[in-house]
Amino acid sequence: MKKVLMVCTGNKDRSPTAAMLLAEMCAPMWVTSAGTEPWAKNPVNSELIEEADVICVMEEAHRRYIVERFGDAHAQKVVVLDVPDNYICWESELVHVLKPKLRAALGLTSSRR
Repeated sequence: MKKVLMVCTGNKDRSPTAAMLLAEMCAPMWVTSAGTEPWAKNPVNSELIEEADVICVMEEAHRRYIVERFGDAHAQKVVVLDVPDNYICWESELVHVLKPKLRAALGLTSSRR
């Protein structure tokens, strides 16, 4: 089973939406989300980074954070989705932006939800 970690800044809007959306789009898949800031709802940690097969980050800054904090060995697992921090959780435009990016990042067919 593929394990996917979604990462944004505060783990309040983008990464939780991406995780829930991906869980709806394709099962079975282990999906969770985390944030890069200490105040994040679920702060990213070494256990999450180690366990993930793919780490989808919303911005290049999140990729840099993971590489700087957890090491270059994880760089090949990181995919930058390039989703700016101007959406709220489950906002229709955010879902519209995320769906094709998640499909492309994870090699999913568009025939699924």
